Amino acid sequence: MPSVLYDRYGTPIAEIGPSVPHASLGLEDMAPALVDALVAVLDPSFLERDGVDAGAYAAALRRLWGEPDPESDSIMRRYLDTVHDPHDGAASEARLLLAELRLGRHLSRPEILERFANIVYLGRGAYGVHAAANAWYGIPASNLTVTQAAYIASLVDDPWGVDAVSGSGDDRYRSARQDRDRVLLTMYEHGLLTADELATGRSQPVAAGIRPAAALGIGAAGQGTSDHGALDAAAGGFVRLLIAEAGLTAAVGQAYAELVERYGIHRVVTGGLHVTTSVDVPAQRAAVQAIRAQLDSTAGLAVGADVAVLDRSGDVRVLVSAAKASTAGNVEFEAALRQRPLGDLLGPAADVAGEWIVDDETSVGTILQVGDVAQVAAAFSVAATDGERRTPRIVLEAGDRPPSRSLPDRDTDRWPMHHAQVPAATSITELRAGMNSLTLPSGVPAIGRAGISTATGDAWFAGWTTHYTAAVRITSTPAAPAIDVATATGELFAAVLDPLQYPP
Repeated sequence: MPSVLYDRYGTPIAEIGPSVPHASLGLEDMAPALVDALVAVLDPSFLERDGVDAGAYAAALRRLWGEPDPESDSIMRRYLDTVHDPHDGAASEARLLLAELRLGRHLSRPEILERFANIVYLGRGAYGVHAAANAWYGIPASNLTVTQAAYIASLVDDPWGVDAVSGSGDDRYRSARQDRDRVLLTMYEHGLLTADELATGRSQPVAAGIRPAAALGIGAAGQGTSDHGALDAAAGGFVRLLIAEAGLTAAVGQAYAELVERYGIHRVVTGGLHVTTSVDVPAQRAAVQAIRAQLDSTAGLAVGADVAVLDRSGDVRVLVSAAKASTAGNVEFEAALRQRPLGDLLGPAADVAGEWIVDDETSVGTILQVGDVAQVAAAFSVAATDGERRTPRIVLEAGDRPPSRSLPDRDTDRWPMHHAQVPAATSITELRAGMNSLTLPSGVPAIGRAGISTATGDAWFAGWTTHYTAAVRITSTPAAPAIDVATATGELFAAVLDPLQYPP
């Protein structure tokens, strides 16, 4: 089942599901070479044993005690790891040990192999061998050749395959070929291939017969953006936006990444999660309108805009990224925010305040130079709250049923709010000293400051009202007059924040 994302009011905004239709097959419906390849690459003696023998039980106990386990890659263990998606800790290991014992008692080895073959992720959004045969070769799993079966089996450990080419220009698929040939050699060593079949298989190009990835439509439906397509290909699913006019691609992409990190790929794409996000769709629509108007009014100057609005809980209410197309001037809403220089946005507080703008991909030496608009908004929220830093979050909870006020007892995983006190009063004072007072169109007072990056021509504006903190970035050409772009950021800041003060 695909997962469904909702905004903070319970409105469905997106679906996340497998890119390729799934179907369960019996082992008899799979090419014999595919079954042999899976067994050979994972556990050559798997089908020769039955139930849970003493060795498997001892290996499970070693895992529970934290000792190295040479059997941890067995098909049974991989199957349980996939369907249970355990968190770290001895308690989870204990539950998996019990599950492994029950599984060995109630299912035969062929049945366990069949179940694993039907859920394992094999790249290109394909879960199970049926989907993988269609995704990679456009044929049923029953028609796979020995070489094709070996390639698909090699994807168990490396599901990106030839879509992530490596090697020199004259051997772009070296890594994928080596993985496939390793499976073929293992099959030969266990008597599953003849010497002639091994030689024939290894002589064939690894990419022979593989369909182009573009034919699968990987990426956000209707969006076609490269950044989001890469995210979907890596996470093994597609995103279908249910509300197309609210510029939700960046927000949903961020929620998608957070969910995959917390629950794992398989649970997010096939587990039927119902996810409540912090996204405010009416405010998103207002932000989209404001961005379009601002980019139109700065024709020839601005080429893109990014906006983030956080409430005092650290919840991301608005997250929009847009770029003006180079041809007709249409505004396209992109999938991911771009890290860009902050310029002088932080002013004298840059040495310390810059440390509040942190992510996993930014090295310490460049923290003061680059930032995502949501991270910048979070940094300014530290000043707005006199030193309390709250980590931005876009996912509020996930459950097994759609959100509803009439279901208070539904099974949900509520994500905690993370906050901490920042002992940097001097930097907070310096940052606030550079702020200017302004009034939103509705008359609500606000405070904010602008910053310019002379290296890129970007202009920033960040600030807050009583209830919200926001950051705005307008990307322009380096030749754009700085004063004009800085004024545009302040106008966009006001236009985006104003509807949130009195929501419809």
